[in-house]
Amino acid sequence: MRRKRKKSYINCEPPTIDVDNLVIDTTRKERFQIFEALVAIRKYLIALLLFSGGLATIFFIQFLMDIQVFSSPTSLVALAATGALGVVNIICGLLLLGSE
Repeated sequence: MRRKRKKSYINCEPPTIDVDNLVIDTTRKERFQIFEALVAIRKYLIALLLFSGGLATIFFIQFLMDIQVFSSPTSLVALAATGALGVVNIICGLLLLGSE
């Protein structure tokens, strides 16, 4: 016995184009949306900056005390962590500067 296939119909209407409002400047609206999002996550960005600054300080102290962080077998992990800390600091700093 053959199974009956259900036909699926998609009711799509063709999109209508509003010719009068074809080109609308939405940069102000988008800018305010970004500022609202930055205000909402500002506390978390500051905490992330403090945490990454603390980790960078620990790496720097280990470097000054001549502990061989980058010459151990896990040197790739330490180097990647240091690079990630730098990127996080730059991104968070720019976001916080942009929100003011």
